[in-house]
Order: sequence, then structure tokens, then C-alpha cells
Amino acid sequence: MENDIPKISVIVPVYNVERYLDRCIQSILNQTLKELEIILVDDGSPDNCPALCDEYAQKDARIKVIHKKNEGLGFARNAGLNLASGKFVSFLDSDDWVAPAMYEALYRVAEKMKCDTVYCSLQYYYSKDKIIPFEEVGQEVFFRGRKSVDSFLLDMLAPLPSYRSDVKYMVSVCKAIYLRKIIEDNQLRFVSEKVVASEDMFFHVRYLKLAENVGFIPEYFYNYFQNECSITHTYTEDKIERLKRFIQEMHLVFAEYFAEEDYWVRLQRKALHYLRNSLYIKYQIVKKKSFSIQNYELKQICKDAFFYHYLNNYPYQLLPMKHRLFYLLINSNRLIFHVKLHFTRFLQYIQNRLERSITRNFTLKRSLL
Repeated sequence: MENDIPKISVIVPVYNVERYLDRCIQSILNQTLKELEIILVDDGSPDNCPALCDEYAQKDARIKVIHKKNEGLGFARNAGLNLASGKFVSFLDSDDWVAPAMYEALYRVAEKMKCDTVYCSLQYYYSKDKIIPFEEVGQEVFFRGRKSVDSFLLDMLAPLPSYRSDVKYMVSVCKAIYLRKIIEDNQLRFVSEKVVASEDMFFHVRYLKLAENVGFIPEYFYNYFQNECSITHTYTEDKIERLKRFIQEMHLVFAEYFAEEDYWVRLQRKALHYLRNSLYIKYQIVKKKSFSIQNYELKQICKDAFFYHYLNNYPYQLLPMKHRLFYLLINSNRLIFHVKLHFTRFLQYIQNRLERSITRNFTLKRSLL
């Protein structure tokens, strides 16, 4: 019977998160929407997570557990999709958590507006004193029809040059619900993150090319935990190569679905964004070395033929001022490189100041609610 079908199947890959798992699962159990199916996928976790998952399943009939060998995040999500029975599916990383009203709000909008998928906003959680909302468009938006959904997908890759930020919509699949019929009718599954640089973006491209109606609501329902001691916050050469590989992969994927004039300038904006990230990563790697070594290493990134290929003939005149200045600096051979380095530090300083300002304003707004 249709009434017995869960409204949303929440798929939670679990691996080595014993310390955070209860917070994650309790946030699902405390949802105002009760018609949920909760699928915990133990991805061969070496800690006590497998036993904890089984304990949760014994306490709540909505919880199902899959135990499997370790294959990574993408394949763990696929295992959950194979078992899911809800009208919609959602994904939740097991060290993150969601606000109590998240799934009810997303489901209500999807039903009312006949959406195939609905996204919300997220916030980065470092500590109770450091919560940084990720600023997206800041208002409710709906995309109806092929042309409109395509524009949303292109904005997810990167915005046009004139947009104030390098990111307009966050790529994460964890802050949305997706119509399971579209997924199953087309056998959509995740590619392993061991093979591609962004399994989330690959999923989005293929899913959104099949969706007809998409919604976005601005509420910060998803809490993205930032463990500053984790591998996510370590800096290695591999991270730079991964950024470059992502651009190459998106070039191939978007070329499959779009004309070059539609996606190329957006891919260039993504390359500029990743060049700045690469400089920051490289600086973190070499910052304890001599200035001459810092100077040389950072200059090599600016000379990288890969970035030159994507940024050559970029319409930088359309960029917001700070992004335009950055572009001019990295392309100027007449400026000594330590000026570029200090400008990069200056941009990071400005960014930190903005983040603190946003956090203060966000905290003030919450205190007034």
C-alpha cells in the first residue's frame, strides 16, 4: 500500500565514526517527519560502528543495517540505494547531522511544488563558537523545465564571471532529497571516489539532466562537521592534483551534455577558483621553508600549463574587483612573486574577516528568533 511507503529513505554510509555516529543518528530520529526509512551502511568499519548500527536497529524498526566490505563512500551509498523503498531518497554523512525540521521542510516543498528534488543550505560546524553558514543565493528558487534546470546545473559547476562568488550552489548531495523513481528507472548510481575526484558532481549531472522541476530553499538545515584534525584539513600535493583532475573530468562530462559556449566560461571560473585553492594548499605545505623556496614553489603553480590552458582568454574584466585583481596578479610577470604571495594572504585575511562577520550576524539572528 502507498501509505506504507516511507516518504524519505535516508542513506547513511558509516565508516570509522564511532565518536560521531550517535549525534548523526539521533538527528534523524528526532526529525519532525516520522515516515522515514533509515539505512545504515557499515562500510567495513574497523571500530565499534558495526555493533552500534545493530543496536540502533534493535531499538527502532525504521532502521535497517547493511554490513559490507570496505569499498568507499560512493559504493556504500549504492548499497543503500539498492535497499531503499522511500518515495524520495537522501544522503547523510555519518559525522554530520541535520536540523529537526529538515526532511519535513524538503518533503513539504517537493509535494506542494511538484519538485523532483529540493535542496537546502548548509553550515560549516567547527565548534559551538564557530559556525559558518555557506552563503548560497539566500532565497527560495524554483527551476521548471529543461532550460531552467540546465541553468541550475551549470551554476552548480560554477557561476558566470560577474557573480560575486566562485560558488553559487554547493555540490554536496547530502542537503537534498531526490525522487527515487528517477534514480531507479535510469539505474543511476555513484561512481567510486577512488576513480573520480567528485562523485557528487557526477551524480548531479546525470540526475539533473533527467529532472524537470527543482527547488531550492535557503534554510541552513544541514550541519557539515569540520574536523580540523582530519585528513580533510591536511595539505598534500595529491590535493592539488585532485583539483586539477576534477576540472578535467567536468570538462568531459559537461561536453557530453552541453555546447561548449554554455559551459566553457563556467569551467574557467572553476579553474580560477581551484588555482587560488592550489596556491593556498601549496603555501601550507611550504610555509615553514625559506622564502626563496616558497617563492619558487608558488610561482610554479602560477606557471602550470594546466591552469594556463583553462584561464587563457578568460573574460576577467567581468569579475568582481577582488577576483579581477587576483587574476591580474597571477598573470603579471612584472610583479615580483612575494607581492602575489602577500596578496593571497591578504585575500585569506579578508575572507576570515568576512566569515567572522557572517558568523556573528548569524548567531545574532538565531538569538533573536
